Amino acid sequence: MKNSLLNAQGKEGLIFLKNNKNTTMKTKKKNPFFFLVIIPILVLAYFAFTYYQDNLSPNIKETGKLYIPTNATFAQILDSLKPFLKNENRFEKIAKKTNYPNKIKGGRYTLSKDGNNKELLRKLSLGLQDEISIRIGNYNSIYQLAGKIAPFLETDSVQILDAIVNSEYSEGHDTAGMIFWFLPNTYNFHWNTSGKGFVEKMNQEFKKFWNQDRLEKARQQDMSIFQVVTLASVVQLESAKPDEQPNVAGLYLNRLKIGMKLDADPTVIFAMKQENANQKIQRVYYKNLRIPSPYNTYLNPGLPPGPICMPNPSAIDAVLSPAKHEYFYFVADPGKPGYHIYAKTLSEQEANAQKYRNWLNENAIQ
Repeated sequence: MKNSLLNAQGKEGLIFLKNNKNTTMKTKKKNPFFFLVIIPILVLAYFAFTYYQDNLSPNIKETGKLYIPTNATFAQILDSLKPFLKNENRFEKIAKKTNYPNKIKGGRYTLSKDGNNKELLRKLSLGLQDEISIRIGNYNSIYQLAGKIAPFLETDSVQILDAIVNSEYSEGHDTAGMIFWFLPNTYNFHWNTSGKGFVEKMNQEFKKFWNQDRLEKARQQDMSIFQVVTLASVVQLESAKPDEQPNVAGLYLNRLKIGMKLDADPTVIFAMKQENANQKIQRVYYKNLRIPSPYNTYLNPGLPPGPICMPNPSAIDAVLSPAKHEYFYFVADPGKPGYHIYAKTLSEQEANAQKYRNWLNENAIQ
């Protein structure tokens, strides 16, 4: 009985050991399959996390402007970016990986807070730089123009002046007259626009403005573009009001048609400022009307030698399409700044002028 029991137990033990051995063998058979699944997932997770950290995680600390000079090196860009980047090493790593050091484009770029490396490098590599709006005003010389424009651009005033002087549109004109093809307006430029690039853009705007309709109107007035702009510059400084400018232009054209001198105060002021550019002039006196200058239209008949400022397009159009009237005299309207009181006769003008002088004296305008 015992032997039978032992034999039975022994068989059971052997069976148990055998089953246990089979289980172990089965587990070992499962392990290769297990690692073939888990390891690739872990590897993919690692690379996904690394890609996110390097490319898509926020890496810009604050909004700002990045200026990249023409021919800048990658080291210069990294130095300029340091104040903005949370992790400079990650940016440098991805920049080199995408070959950005060989695709540098100059310009002014806006950096947005919490932007990532991928977005930033795309913007820099493609040269998606800002456009800068620059207002060109009624400047009286190319020197003033260059001085006003240069602070907004990478180029300097000397390069702008050099480009203006060497432009085909400037041929045949002295430096005083070279302002005639610049139109006051607001234009968009890139920060790294060169002096030549600035001039080319302004040439394009000039050509666009002087379409066939305007050229035909100038021909009907028997005036060149230069002459139209010259008279328009006087109109501009007499009144900046677009609705008043046709009246002023009509009056000056009436004077020119009968051979009467323009007698325009702005030309006297221009002559005075040629002697002393910094003087502030609020009032023209009789003694000023004798200033010896080719620009003084109280002494010289016809138009001045060239524009005395860069007139607005509205003033040019006023000369091309002037108001039709019979006025030859006018004086500033003290009750309506920018407008005038008109007269047909000299006696009417004297009465109007005396009212204006009285107003100047009452308000202590010197």
